[in-house]
Amino acid sequence: MTSYIVQRLLATIPVLILISLITFFAVALLPGDQAIALLGLEADVRQLEAVREQLGLNRPVVERYFHWVYDALQGDLGHSVRADRAVSDLIAKRLQVSLELAILATLIALTIGIPLGLLAGSRPNTPFDYGGTTFAVLGAAIPDFWLALMLILAFAVGFGWFPATGFTPFLDDPVENLRSLVLPAVAIGTGQAAVLARQTRAALVEVLRQDYVRTAYAKGLPGRAVILRHAFRNALIPVVTVFGIQVSTVVAGFVIIESVFNLPGVGKLLVDSVFQRELQTVQAIGIMLAVGVALTNLVVDVSYAFLDPRIRYA
Repeated sequence: MTSYIVQRLLATIPVLILISLITFFAVALLPGDQAIALLGLEADVRQLEAVREQLGLNRPVVERYFHWVYDALQGDLGHSVRADRAVSDLIAKRLQVSLELAILATLIALTIGIPLGLLAGSRPNTPFDYGGTTFAVLGAAIPDFWLALMLILAFAVGFGWFPATGFTPFLDDPVENLRSLVLPAVAIGTGQAAVLARQTRAALVEVLRQDYVRTAYAKGLPGRAVILRHAFRNALIPVVTVFGIQVSTVVAGFVIIESVFNLPGVGKLLVDSVFQRELQTVQAIGIMLAVGVALTNLVVDVSYAFLDPRIRYA
């Protein structure tokens, strides 16, 4: 297992290099002068030259890339001119919000999606199945931003149960912190729950057709024990695979949902940095997200061995 993990980590290095190339050059080759975009059209020539010198804009783009990689390997992700602070500190401050939102959205997805898929898959062609399938189709089809706006209109503007925008830190007020994250977490988690429910239902229906399940029923085992102890575990492998893939889609959800609810997270920071031409921040966030997705995929692959004893990694 250890050797497999090491091999996967080494295989991630070329992927990160490719992502760094795409991210850097896609951002660096955007038209316009970054110094003017940062300081404005009325900025003094000396100020513009100072910013260009500070950001290395007066050097060839290839040289800037290798200089950026060298600094990133030492933990220096650059300096934000607008915020006048290190990019790493800026991201670390915003990361707390995105992590809280990710955890809450994931809990909502698992709490709704897995039980609903189990209920639909264990009772095919029944009202439970039809209801679960309808939820899965609607949840996957509804865009996150539209659902977010409907949630704001219904539960923030209409009933006044939750704030429409803004964020309260957990240490300041845990209750208000939770209230500020409920609606955005539901907006992200609903789509995830729909996909998980559909995949769980499909995997469970397939497993229940296997001979060993019929044998378990023939031995007189209760239906709940057969489904939960025998069928569900084997049905989890494709579900875990889909759940790992959804991590990358959550990133896109953060960019949209944090902007809609005005949450000071990494997704909102990414959008603001693109419009403000804070290229160092955009590049740093891109690499951070790539590392997160790569590590998630590694955890998903390793979990296969725990779900299915027949799987062994050399």
